Amino acid sequence: MELNRLCLVVIMIINVVVLIQGWRCHGCLEEERVALLQIKDAFGYPNGGFLLSWGRDANCCEWKQVHCNSSTLRVVEIDLSFSRGWELGDGLLNASLFLPFPELNALYLYGNRIAGCVENEGFERLSVLGNLEILQLGQNKFNSSIFSSLGGLSSLKYLSLHNNEIEGTISVEGLNNLTNLRNLRIASNHIEGFKSLHGGEDEVLKLSNLEYLDLGGNRFDNSILSSFKGLSSLKNLDLAKNHLKGTFNMKELEALSNLRKLYLSGNEIDEFVFSEGIRGFRNLSRVCLLNITANGRRISLPLLQSLAKLPNLKTLDLGNNNFEGTILAQALPSLKNLQKLDLSSSTLNNTFLQTIGRITTLKSLKLNGCRLSGNIPIAEGKSDGPF
Repeated sequence: MELNRLCLVVIMIINVVVLIQGWRCHGCLEEERVALLQIKDAFGYPNGGFLLSWGRDANCCEWKQVHCNSSTLRVVEIDLSFSRGWELGDGLLNASLFLPFPELNALYLYGNRIAGCVENEGFERLSVLGNLEILQLGQNKFNSSIFSSLGGLSSLKYLSLHNNEIEGTISVEGLNNLTNLRNLRIASNHIEGFKSLHGGEDEVLKLSNLEYLDLGGNRFDNSILSSFKGLSSLKNLDLAKNHLKGTFNMKELEALSNLRKLYLSGNEIDEFVFSEGIRGFRNLSRVCLLNITANGRRISLPLLQSLAKLPNLKTLDLGNNNFEGTILAQALPSLKNLQKLDLSSSTLNNTFLQTIGRITTLKSLKLNGCRLSGNIPIAEGKSDGPF
């Protein structure tokens, strides 16, 4: 009797194993293999010149640009960057094509001239994919309507929409639903600001876990600073190549107590203004102000003097700028904790080298492309070389 029971258990186990293997196609789930081939067709195939390995063998986990979980053999990453021929022109995406991948963690759709989604088949359909953390949508043709469809992807930690066709003011409602977001890149668009259906304080970005925000290459003016109050975890803020001018009000950024790097290159900033007592900015160690003197402008003395108010400024990028007279000689000694200084490709006077030795903490000085001539005096201190 016991032997019969044992045989029955063994047979049941064998049947289960055979059944499970039937769901797989030599290490790859058959349903996911079929779904990948449907994606291949949707991206301009079967006559396309990309994704050639897809379908050549049965195991889709071995296909290029596809990665599977080694334990479950389910697809966790799909990289479709530059997979759609540009000769096909602008196209619409059916996001539902990615629903068969419940463990999908990363989806790369970079550089495919995607101009939007098929009606009722947008990214909101992917809200059921609770493992999706990385979504790369850069270098496509998406407009501002994309944000409303992304609001349900609460598991996202990385979102890139750089170099699309997003214009005007964008709604914060969709973005603020992405509460787990750590890294947001929407550079190189034509964005002018953030808005809310309710106005006022509701126009603030409220992403308490966000650490990196890249808004470079847009059309933001100084009013954008008031939108950052809800970014308490932010470490890196990139506002390079926008329309920031004149006085830069650091008071608006006081809530960013974790801010470490601030990129403002390509703007026309004359001075930083702080609250009395300089609240916050204890962690701000790098400021980048490359090329802020275009159109005949020159670096102002108040700008350099105001930087001295940052207590832990260690790296200062001032390359590709115009410095008048002895302005550097007057201002640099006040930067007491500076360790790295970039003045490359700038127009400047040798005299500042007579006082730079007073910055005893300085370890690196970058002067390539400055065309210095005559005697190069360094009174004291030393530089260990380029960055």
